[in-house]
Amino acid sequence: MLKLVEQDEIGLDDPVGQHLTSWELPDAEYSWEEVTPRRLLNHSAGMPAGGYETVPLDEEPPPLHEALSGNTGGPVARPTTEPGEFRYSNPGYALLELLVEDVTGRDFVAYVDETILDPLGMNRATFVVTERLRSEVATEHFVDGTPVAASHGPSNAHGELYATAEDIARFVAAGTETSGEPVGRGVLAPESVAEMYASAAETLGFYGLATDGAGLGHFAETLSDGERAVMNGGQGSVSWNWFHAVPGTGDGIVILTNSERSVQLIADIVEAWTDRSGLPAVSLVHARRWIRLPVWILVGVAAGLVLRLGYGAITGTRSFAPLSDRDRITRAVIGGLAVVTLGLWWTLGRETVAFFLPVVAEWVGLALSAVVVLLLVTIIFPRTDRGGTT
Repeated sequence: MLKLVEQDEIGLDDPVGQHLTSWELPDAEYSWEEVTPRRLLNHSAGMPAGGYETVPLDEEPPPLHEALSGNTGGPVARPTTEPGEFRYSNPGYALLELLVEDVTGRDFVAYVDETILDPLGMNRATFVVTERLRSEVATEHFVDGTPVAASHGPSNAHGELYATAEDIARFVAAGTETSGEPVGRGVLAPESVAEMYASAAETLGFYGLATDGAGLGHFAETLSDGERAVMNGGQGSVSWNWFHAVPGTGDGIVILTNSERSVQLIADIVEAWTDRSGLPAVSLVHARRWIRLPVWILVGVAAGLVLRLGYGAITGTRSFAPLSDRDRITRAVIGGLAVVTLGLWWTLGRETVAFFLPVVAEWVGLALSAVVVLLLVTIIFPRTDRGGTT
């Protein structure tokens, strides 16, 4: 996109409808005039979250236009919230892919090969599925270790690049000048790289824990020593990948994994990398510690309830009396809130957290279930030591 900006083909703040010629913008509740390349790049265009259904590598995925129109199992690519607030959107990048094709009159894959991959020496990076790729691509795994066959979908732009760690390292290194070569390596001007790395939208949720803001295709944060760190990652259907870099010092790391349970591992490796490189701790490492906190809090609550019940059983100050008048309303409210909380977790919360942190989600679910069960046991075994009645 920034290459097209440098060539005066588009403006970052142009309405995308100004450049899309092969696909009619669908009706939307919010204005398409506010949907711009800049906002699509930093995930603040109000586009929907989610992705598209994939097919095995030996099958042809449906056309991009069909995906954008919502005919391939994913959402329609249109603003569903007021543009301006961060919401990570794969359909937004699928829309950018079409914009590239409409503006250049060329296939997206061929254009990216010529303007980015080849000039940067990313020699094994490709969007094209070949027999060699099928034989070399890593086998991905679910949380429980079950292997999953590789697949691909209708949009290349948001996650269909097959590459080695060296390929991605070349891409990351192109944003630095420590090798003696210019920033951007001739693909982009240094000013464009700086704009790409600048925070333009405040991140929220999990992204807010690990970053300060979203730039153009990158996330960014300012470290305690004043240096700017940039990063990006991605979760495939059953994989996690990440890169982190400090362009001002030339430090960077690329981590590619073949499991959906890799976030903890990635955070541990990034922490080891910052320590070894003499860099300040990055937000991802701090986020990892916060992520663990709910589990430990729930474990602590469960332990306290076990001790409370155990003490009551030993001293005889608790007995089975679910209909006891003792604090009946309070016990009923606590029990109701506990059951509702558990229900919300297993129906809504678990799915959201598990998308990023499947292992942590399982532990939170187990710990929360234990706390709720112990609360219910406490409620039906109330104290009997006040006034000698139940």
